[in-house]
Amino acid sequence: LIPDQRYSSMNALWTATLSLLLVVIARAQLRIVAPKSLAREFPQTHGMIYGTTATFGAPYYGERVLGQLLYGESKGRDHCTDSDYTLPEGHSSAHPHATSPDGGHAELVNVVLVRRGQCTFVTKVQVAQDKGAHAVIVVDRESSDSTAEDIQHIVMSDDGWGDSVRIPSILISKLEGQKLIDEAKKQPLVVELVWDIPRGEVVMFDFWMSSASREANKFLLRFKDCADLLKYHLQFVPHYHIFSLSEGGGSDAGHLCIDGGSELCAPDPDGPGPITGEDVANEDARQLCIWNTTSRRESPTGATYSETFWKYIASFNDQCQLKASSDDYRFGDKCSWRVMTDLGISQKAVSDCIQRHRIPMLEEQKKNVAWSPQALRLNGWRYSGPLDPETVLKAVCAGYSTVPEECTKLLSGSPGFIMRIANGMSFGGFMTALFM
Repeated sequence: LIPDQRYSSMNALWTATLSLLLVVIARAQLRIVAPKSLAREFPQTHGMIYGTTATFGAPYYGERVLGQLLYGESKGRDHCTDSDYTLPEGHSSAHPHATSPDGGHAELVNVVLVRRGQCTFVTKVQVAQDKGAHAVIVVDRESSDSTAEDIQHIVMSDDGWGDSVRIPSILISKLEGQKLIDEAKKQPLVVELVWDIPRGEVVMFDFWMSSASREANKFLLRFKDCADLLKYHLQFVPHYHIFSLSEGGGSDAGHLCIDGGSELCAPDPDGPGPITGEDVANEDARQLCIWNTTSRRESPTGATYSETFWKYIASFNDQCQLKASSDDYRFGDKCSWRVMTDLGISQKAVSDCIQRHRIPMLEEQKKNVAWSPQALRLNGWRYSGPLDPETVLKAVCAGYSTVPEECTKLLSGSPGFIMRIANGMSFGGFMTALFM
């Protein structure tokens, strides 16, 4: 059973642990390699340009991508259609900065430069991808007054069609981007794209979700093996989407909020179906209590881990379906307690936790919100990219100052990390020839 003060001090402990463990802060996402004269136009950042990464596509976490910057003048549609622009022929094979380990020349990936506006980010990047881009840099609108710092707080969101985008993209400011455009019109540019994240001996893994979210639960089920192998190297921190309704709550309060109120509410997962937002909020609280009562710390500087929590998530999602006809097998408290019994989880410990901590736990979830109801933060850094276990695992392993052998085992068994590019080489092999 957790002591009374454990929950109230938990967030402070996690914050303190994070600040102690992080040793390297993520810096730029784009470095100008050539020409050097252009790099010198950014003296304060030493040739670096900061941006924000799209929430769709797959950034090359932990890698440095060396590429040629290509720009085609828009005919009026701001690079939103295939016919709106034509990319120039690349000059990568003869560029002196594209050297392979044996001293010969190596090809550079195609990094396409486009202008923001008139269509979604997804559409713009998809068009560039179809033209052979391996990464895209989106320059802010010509009418924009956003600074480089402002840009880093903009979310390059998915419009619902981002699953078809396989390449990464970043948004940079108008001022910095215009310098790239002007130079790209005159001569070949070589840039390095970097997706470094803050690093530590333990990776902090804050995940915002709803216990009834199909997408979130699908990810957790697929990531479970990674969490079970990383154990005390990974500080998993579950967060749940709790919100309040306007005063009075209207007709929604009765089925979205706990105890007939309007302050602690959760989304309804099945509309007119039997499961309510109150059911979801109560399951959120049970999952928090299972985590709090079963997680353990192996060493004073290590992470907390609960094998029991991950087993419960897998069993609950397998046995307690949203559309089941029987209460014994439908999402809700009856099915939850049955799963706990099957797994040998102490119902007394969880019941006591719920009785004593349910309200403050849910209040804390309501206050501690992310940029989206479903979100992932690694070492305090907003994760951008698809929510699939392979890409997330790669980002996690890039967040260690000393990479644990568990990462090597997991990554070596993940063929999905191999990306095919235009000439048929694996991306991993191709990048080996591009490291400087």
